[in-house]
Amino acid sequence: MKLPKLKLNLNVKPVLNYILIIIVTALFLASIFIALPLTEKYVSKITYNLNPKDKTYWSQEFIVSTENTDSKAQNELRNIFYKRLKGFGVEEVSTYLENDKIRIDVTTSKDKDLVKELISNKFEVKIVTRKADVNFDDSENTYAYMLGTNYDSTDWSRSDFRNIYITKLRTSSGTYANFAIFKLWPTGEEKFRNFLKQYNGVSIGIDIDGFVTPHVVDTTSQIFAIPISTEDALQLKAMSLLYNSGVVNTNFKIDSQTDLTLNVPTVNYIQITLGILVAIVVLYFYLFISKTTAPNILLKSLLATTLTISIYLAFLKIFQIPVDTFMLSIEAILAIIVTRILAEGKDSVFYIELFLLIILASTIFLGNGFISIIAQDMLILTALSKLCLVVSAWYINKVKKI
Repeated sequence: MKLPKLKLNLNVKPVLNYILIIIVTALFLASIFIALPLTEKYVSKITYNLNPKDKTYWSQEFIVSTENTDSKAQNELRNIFYKRLKGFGVEEVSTYLENDKIRIDVTTSKDKDLVKELISNKFEVKIVTRKADVNFDDSENTYAYMLGTNYDSTDWSRSDFRNIYITKLRTSSGTYANFAIFKLWPTGEEKFRNFLKQYNGVSIGIDIDGFVTPHVVDTTSQIFAIPISTEDALQLKAMSLLYNSGVVNTNFKIDSQTDLTLNVPTVNYIQITLGILVAIVVLYFYLFISKTTAPNILLKSLLATTLTISIYLAFLKIFQIPVDTFMLSIEAILAIIVTRILAEGKDSVFYIELFLLIILASTIFLGNGFISIIAQDMLILTALSKLCLVVSAWYINKVKKI
């Protein structure tokens, strides 16, 4: 007797769509919940609060005198200071020439000692060789190898290298450590190799402002790399800027360092967050009743706006990234505007995106202080807004089909 065959016509696609919609909805709600103020009151195990920078700001004026008082030399040094401080992320930097001296005003939340190092260090880099008449093995002078006076200068200095790149390399013990890799200009590679051949297996040194880091020459190595003792990310960033922000051609010193009155705006981000939520509701309610926008575009724009701001705030909270609370309100308003523009762009959206990219990129590179920082954040928010518009359109379409 033959058993009848059972034919199962199961369509799993709707079930998978349901599951996918549930997961995506849960992610949406989670990001909104985390983004809301005072979330930590409802979650006891994890703190989802913003990490504001408001109380970490300080402001000082530095007066720097130079050995060479020529205006051209001082302007070159002033530009180097500006590159160092802006590259380090100092929020507000102003540099002036006053009475043959350089005045630098900084307002920042960055580490005070590292900021001062960026201003006080000439960071003159030279490759040196050991003097023949110095005993580097003298037990009574254990620091002889560190003193620049115990070395002879060579023809090689910082200006002979294209840049100095700091990265991790494998050591002889198999572990990884930070090294400064000296990258040559192509025209000087052969000459530098010939120089190193003279000292193969011999200890030479890299002199930075009179303090020397020894280096045993190994001509079999394809790179010229010097070990760096620190593992701190901020110190490494500061050192990279000192290496690569320009060659200082004059000696200088800090004459004075004076505290300035701090003038950084602060806001109550809880009230601002609630105010922005109310503004979004009122704006889209008005657009809905005025019927100036198609309902499908309005719904997509509303969902994308909510997601853009929520995901951004949730990211800042989860990773505890320090933020300026007064800038968040500005960025949120700009994000609402950008999302509306992109949602309504239709056929011209490519040109709108290109225009926004040019404006933001120009502001980042040419702007100063908080304006440049807002432009950087808005570049991220614009990309996030575009992504959220795509996801919102997909999500609404999926929900309609259920």
